[in-house]
Amino acid sequence: MSFHRSGFAIIEQVLSPASVAALIEATRAYSAGGHDGALDRRGEVYGGRDLLWRIPEVDSLAHSPEILPRIQAILGPAAFPVRGLYFDKTLTTNWSLPWHQDLTIAVNARRDVPGFGSWTRKAGIHHTHAPAEILARMVTIRLQLDDSGPDDGPLRVLPGSHGAGKLSALALADWSIRAAEQSVDCVLPAGGALMMRPLLVHSSASRTAPGHRRVIHLEYAAERLPDGLEWYQLTDSEKMIASQARAG
Repeated sequence: MSFHRSGFAIIEQVLSPASVAALIEATRAYSAGGHDGALDRRGEVYGGRDLLWRIPEVDSLAHSPEILPRIQAILGPAAFPVRGLYFDKTLTTNWSLPWHQDLTIAVNARRDVPGFGSWTRKAGIHHTHAPAEILARMVTIRLQLDDSGPDDGPLRVLPGSHGAGKLSALALADWSIRAAEQSVDCVLPAGGALMMRPLLVHSSASRTAPGHRRVIHLEYAAERLPDGLEWYQLTDSEKMIASQARAG
């Protein structure tokens, strides 16, 4: 089934072992740095927000020849990264997620624009639920930094569900009923990738095996937001402060 019809694609090998090792080291340094965007549980970092602006290696990855042309093949040559996240699922930071769609984007400032809602601030950055027509024209790629098998809490997807648009709670429940027969576990080796549409219905079970399930999650768009809303990016002064902080 094509990406257009299924809403996802599994790519066995995207990153070299050397690239994976470099990204693991970069995320390890980030996790130890006490950054505002880091997510921790009982003192252990299990994720991070806004990695495009916080980890130079992730920004380079998002624009790399290994990644960007794959996105441009779907969204066109104007595609650009808009958000980078990090997840590390271990037995001590374990979690599961019910069936859901990815609806949130990060923006520079809040503006009351029709179709945008559920506003929050995370690490000082405005986030909002975007309209279905914008989410339908975005692509996410999730890069695996560890081998991911059935016991590692992999992402589970429902093929074709993105075509139904933004779902109500009742419609989402209807899709979840099909999970036993239609869901696909996205198990991948280290260096592999999952490409998906944000509106694809997906879930994640808790891991039952020791080890890590580290993922770099990158989101892309190819158009500006309407009515003065802007995708989040650092201001020039914030870039200078971030650069000085990385330099020590």
